[in-house]
Amino acid sequence: MSLHKQLWLAVIFILTLVFSGSFLVSSYSARNYLEQQLAMKNADNATALALSLTQQEADQVLLELTLSAQFDTGYYELIELTSPDGQVMIRREDNTAITDAPAWFMALFPIRVEPGVASVQQGWQQLGTLTLRSHSKFAYRELWQGSQKLAAVFLLAMVVFGALGSYLLKIILRPLASVVEQAEAIGERRFITIPEPRTREFRQVVAAMNNLSQRIKQVLQTEARRLEKWQREAHIDKVTGLLNREPFIQALDAALNSDDVNATGSLSLIRFGGLAEMNRQLGRKTIDQTLADMGNALGRIATSHSRWAVARMNGSDFGLLAPRAMDAGETAREVQAALLEILEKHSLRQHVDLPAASIIYQHGDTMGQLLTLLDSALQSAEQEGNSALHVARVGDIPVKPVREQLDDWRQILTRAFDRQSFTIVTFPVVDLNEQLIHQEARVRLAVDGEQLAAGLFLPWINRLELSEQLDRLVVTLAIEQIEERGEPICVNLSVAAVVDPGFIPWLSSLLSSHGEAAGQLWLELAESMAFRHLQNFRLLCTRVRSMGVRVGIEHMGHQLAELGKVSDLGIDYFKVDANFVRDVDENAANQTLLRTLCTVGHSVGVKVIAEGVQSESEWNALKELGVDGGTGPGIRQ
Repeated sequence: MSLHKQLWLAVIFILTLVFSGSFLVSSYSARNYLEQQLAMKNADNATALALSLTQQEADQVLLELTLSAQFDTGYYELIELTSPDGQVMIRREDNTAITDAPAWFMALFPIRVEPGVASVQQGWQQLGTLTLRSHSKFAYRELWQGSQKLAAVFLLAMVVFGALGSYLLKIILRPLASVVEQAEAIGERRFITIPEPRTREFRQVVAAMNNLSQRIKQVLQTEARRLEKWQREAHIDKVTGLLNREPFIQALDAALNSDDVNATGSLSLIRFGGLAEMNRQLGRKTIDQTLADMGNALGRIATSHSRWAVARMNGSDFGLLAPRAMDAGETAREVQAALLEILEKHSLRQHVDLPAASIIYQHGDTMGQLLTLLDSALQSAEQEGNSALHVARVGDIPVKPVREQLDDWRQILTRAFDRQSFTIVTFPVVDLNEQLIHQEARVRLAVDGEQLAAGLFLPWINRLELSEQLDRLVVTLAIEQIEERGEPICVNLSVAAVVDPGFIPWLSSLLSSHGEAAGQLWLELAESMAFRHLQNFRLLCTRVRSMGVRVGIEHMGHQLAELGKVSDLGIDYFKVDANFVRDVDENAANQTLLRTLCTVGHSVGVKVIAEGVQSESEWNALKELGVDGGTGPGIRQ
């Protein structure tokens, strides 16, 4: 029961008690007073009327006329004249029922009026005894009207006090809404802080809850820094600040085996020509500073694009993995230009060549084939000299220019949207007991009787700015499958879903019209996009979670320093990127990272799910590290 209802009940109860007491006391007091007044009036009137009758000299007719005239005034209930021997000489009595007050009221407060008695004389002899009793209906009327007025006053007081109390309570409890919102947010794993109210009791509660939220944030920030430190020590080249060869190769392997927008892109190698000779001529310290500046330049290029990775492959070679970059030559030239600018800054431009090779990879290519082609192209560029760039390709089929490919894909995709040629297939995500957590939806495109994997067409969807349109279609298909199969389905959203102002209202409308299915829908966004568009992602989380949708972050692990920012999002789960899952049974650094990430996630009630589990040994290792579930061919279901 709400405090407002309790207040009203308290006001009604207290004022009812007060009214009842006041009503009884005032009514009994008024009744006694009226009885006394009526008794005195009866005595006075009887005396006056007896004196008047004494002057009638015992004329029977005059006596009767006088008594009748007095009775007809309507103020008397009984006028009776009896002889000295007790015989009734004249009697007038009003026996009509009293209607001036309810029967229950008159029974509760009966008015007993003492009649007035006086002697009527005839000379020195007694003619008779006059008995007179005023009518009690007037007393009952007055007593009843007084009670009604008292009840009206108390009712008005009840309304006034209740309204005033409600208003004051509303002011006093105004901070309670914020307290309740904060408590609900903490229950939803959103550790927010609110201003402390003036009310002391509320201030103490809010201070305690704010302290809890701050501690959770501090824990997340501390663990995020620790995770980033471990990651840098294990995966980062100390001179350039870039990835080492091993995590770069793992990222490439994960991209080739993925089935999303990152499954197609470009891979480039750039070589610092004559590095060993430069070390001997200029000294390691000078060259290390140059390499550090080159690493910073490459790092800026990589961080400006989602999921790009750059590494120092060995002493003199740099590698760039650029998902969604469909022009291999353009990407490699951007890297070359950035590195040449650093060499110019260090006055080494005339002494160093930067031969480069680049190739377009796509879903289904093998890593060995790509690296072999790249090595061969890099050797050719190095032999040519003068920072040459060679673009390799898989197979003998010449690659069309990007503009022509864009035109072709625009026609294919426009026709596909018109004909509803998109479908979704699902892959299970299971818990530690191999029980289904949800089905992960992957979109497929039917072209000329062939089902194309998402990795083949999603990069073109992204370049043609059709991602938001595809997101709407995939969510709709997922809702239809949920209603048909009754299983929870997870949809991977693109960045367009959170930045397009029309998507969230559309999604809210769709979920409202499919309330049951909404409770089995899971939505997730890539880590890089979630942190880059944090405010939009927060709005999405708030809106869909109110309808029962679960929200998560996929490809987690690349921006661990940002982990503290999820404390107020209400995230339900993380999906750890396949880069950190690959060979985790043998990689101690990734084991440490995953174990800590699981601990941090569980401390704030977030599930941790592993992506791309390739083998049973990986799955067993992940179980030991504390993950809550996983997906991939290495999991038996």
